[in-house]
This record gives sequence, structure tokens and C-alpha cells, in this order.
Amino acid sequence: MGELVSNYALPAGLREQVDVYRESKIARVDDLLRDLGAKDAYPWGDTASSDLPLRYALAHHVFEGVSRAVRDRDRGAIESAMMLRTDETSLSPFRTEIGPILLIHPEWGALTDDAALSEDIARVSAPVAIVSPELSATATADDRELVLRALGTAVDAGFGATVARNTRVVALIAELRPTAAKIRSWTTSSLPATAHLDYFAEHRYVSRELIHEAAHTELNDLFAALGIAGDLHRGDAVFYAPWLATERPVFGFLHGTWAFSHVALFCRWLLEADVEPEISAVAEMMHTRYVKQLHASRQDYDRAVELVRVPELAELITRRRDEVLVGVSSRAD
Repeated sequence: MGELVSNYALPAGLREQVDVYRESKIARVDDLLRDLGAKDAYPWGDTASSDLPLRYALAHHVFEGVSRAVRDRDRGAIESAMMLRTDETSLSPFRTEIGPILLIHPEWGALTDDAALSEDIARVSAPVAIVSPELSATATADDRELVLRALGTAVDAGFGATVARNTRVVALIAELRPTAAKIRSWTTSSLPATAHLDYFAEHRYVSRELIHEAAHTELNDLFAALGIAGDLHRGDAVFYAPWLATERPVFGFLHGTWAFSHVALFCRWLLEADVEPEISAVAEMMHTRYVKQLHASRQDYDRAVELVRVPELAELITRRRDEVLVGVSSRAD
């Protein structure tokens, strides 16, 4: 797949550093698999051999599958998990304009609730789905159409590169109604490029969640690739995050700033698009809320971003945030 050009693509230099990091992380996962006793009999093949984001996502899922099979002393399960590196046919990948997607729709009981594996960006335990042929069979034609349309809308809104580089596994969890009190989506550092979604069966709402989770994977990998993740996890400084109405360490605070800047920009695009009145009304409500939150966090943001010791990344995070706030001023004018 060629690189998608979009309004919010990473600068080339940062993109290349992330890709180098991802290749090195895959190599480290391969070493861990060898330590677990899984030999080099399953080289990368099929779609994953030529698609780095899929290879990156699937490497982590395979590792988690193998780890559990080793614990259970299940040799057959080890071989089945390793085979997914060589042949992804059993996972039913489907083509989209951002690349191949593995789609699953598991029951809640099929999720893995492991504190070490399941901690999300907000430091809340979030059960995860580990891809398998069995879970891949849970996705329906309607699920595929919903996700296909959602990804297309994300591309149209200028987030093509964001979702293309950071979304390869989509787990639809609970279908909710727009009147539900809360909708949740999550991603974890243990399963990058994997988005778990509670969702409304309306593709533009799903677009918002996919962009949100792609932004989290992207920033996780930027911090890691640039060698500053550890520094941002250390220290006692906290910053007020209006989106959670609580104080957060710098790592989580910057993640919130980055992700909500992206979804605010998506909501602004929806406001200017030809959509149904009810979609426009929800977009207006969300956009207003995110703008207020980003505006309220300005002073804490100024302190937090000083801890990002890579000027190019600090400037990029600030630029995304400012595109939201300056855009509000421009619309008001």
C-alpha cells in the first residue's frame, strides 16, 4: 500500500523513526518467542510480510497467544498461533483503502482480562481480544461494511495516514444506542494498532473512535521511537485533564491532548460536511466540549509540553492542539 497523504500525516522524519522502531520491536518479539521455545519455523508471509502496520500488530497478538499456550503447555496452540505469522488466511483480512484489516466481534466472555496486558492509556483495566481464527469468524458482513465506511470517512476527513499507519485490528465489542450514558473505546500498549470499540451502528461515530485510538497508538510509538517514553513515565508532576476531570501524569495528559485534538478536528470536519442534522448536532456538541477542555488545559499544557525533550515532537503536539483552538477563532470570525 502506498503512503496515504492527509492533512494530519506525520512529518517524514518522525514517520521514518517510528517505522525503524516498529521493525526493531518486531525483532525483539521474535527473540522473546525463541526464548519461549517457538523456533524460527514460521517466517513472516502472506499479507503481513509486505504490510508493516499489520506485521507490527499481529506480532504482539501472536506473542500473547503463544505466551498463554506455553503457560498451558499446549503445543498445538503454540503452533496454531505461530502459523498466523506465515498465513493470515484464517483471520479473514479484508481490504480497505487504508490497507488490510483484521476484524473481530467477540462476546465479552471471550476477552482476556489480564492486568499486565489490559492497562489502557488512562491506566484503567480494559479487557482485550487476542486475534484468532475463532474470533475472526465472529465478524459479520454488516460489521465489515460498517468499518469499511468508517475508515473511508476518516480518510475523507484528512486522517487517512493516521488510521492507515495505526489501525490493523478492530474489535467491535458492545453495540450501544446514541442515548447510552457512555461509549468507550480503548487501546493498550501491549497490543498496538488494535482498537477495541463500544460503538453505535453509524459509521461516522465509528470513524471518531477509530481516529481516537489510532492517535493513541501513534503517540505511544512516537514517544518510544524518540527514546522519551521512560522519562515521561517518571516524575511526580501532575496536570489537570478536563476530559477526565482529574489530574494526570504527563504521559497520560499529553495523550489526552493529542487524541482529543484529533477528534475535535474530525468533529469540525463533520460540521462542514453534508451530513444529516442529527449527526451535525452530535458533532457540534462534541466539538464544543473538546474545545472547552483543550482551552481549559492551556496553562497545564504549557508546563507539560516542556517535558517533551524532542522539539519537533513538542511542536507537532502543540500544532495539533492549536489547530483546534485557532480554528474556533477563525470560525467565529
